[in-house]
Amino acid sequence: MASAARIESNRWLAAHTAAITGTVLSIGSMDDKDGEGRLYRQYFGSATSYTTSEHIPYPGCDLVIDVRHMPQIAEATYDCVFCSGVLEHVDDYEAGMREIARILKPGGTLLLGLPFRQALHLAPTDYWRFTEFGIRVLLDRHGYRADDIAPIDTSVPDFPATYWSRATKLSR
Repeated sequence: MASAARIESNRWLAAHTAAITGTVLSIGSMDDKDGEGRLYRQYFGSATSYTTSEHIPYPGCDLVIDVRHMPQIAEATYDCVFCSGVLEHVDDYEAGMREIARILKPGGTLLLGLPFRQALHLAPTDYWRFTEFGIRVLLDRHGYRADDIAPIDTSVPDFPATYWSRATKLSR
């Protein structure tokens, strides 16, 4: 059974993916399962393509990439990047954000899920937690307009489980 935080996250994501068109890259896809019996690719019903990726070979993933350096992906390739539960495992998340900005088209959408109140996982590569204020700085620093930053599972006051962000890449 899915947790309340997972259900709330998936509800937020479904609401923000319905209008996504064009090409989508999912970074850190693993098996692409949403924890409730669906695939995340199903959330992107209006997209023309949905490409999965992981940092190591993973059954069913389309690409093996390192989010910090993705030379195999041309600049401004994707209309949307979906990145959930990845940056907390990247030693240089700033490099990851630069690369995501590089491969996303101007005007493109970044859907970014970042944990805050989450147990250690995938040790020893669980490095970071992000606040809403840090996410705003991160998005601004890398050329995005934050369209929505939503705390998920606020059952503990001022201590959400995670944040979901929808941001638009600005033309700079």
